[in-house]
Amino acid sequence: MRQQARGKRHLLSAFLPAAYRMDTLWLGYDGLDLPFNEIVAVLLYQPALDARIALTFGSVPVGVRAVVVTSGGAFLPTRWRADQLRRRWVRWRSGQE
Repeated sequence: MRQQARGKRHLLSAFLPAAYRMDTLWLGYDGLDLPFNEIVAVLLYQPALDARIALTFGSVPVGVRAVVVTSGGAFLPTRWRADQLRRRWVRWRSGQE
């Protein structure tokens, strides 16, 4: 059933005009979202990235699983797994998101 619902969602998004598609990715923390077109890389979280995250976000929140690098050079924390983010980013780029 879950796979069936997932397929319907993608089918519907194929018929929606671009203005109605989701162009913003919520990163899992209050007030932290990012337009897909600003993403340049998705990294696995490693403590070595803490300084870069803190420089951008102010601190390293609990539960970071991956880091999104933006076109402006920001390193943003996310609760999503890197593989999940990469799949969503790919779907968005192909017009399926």
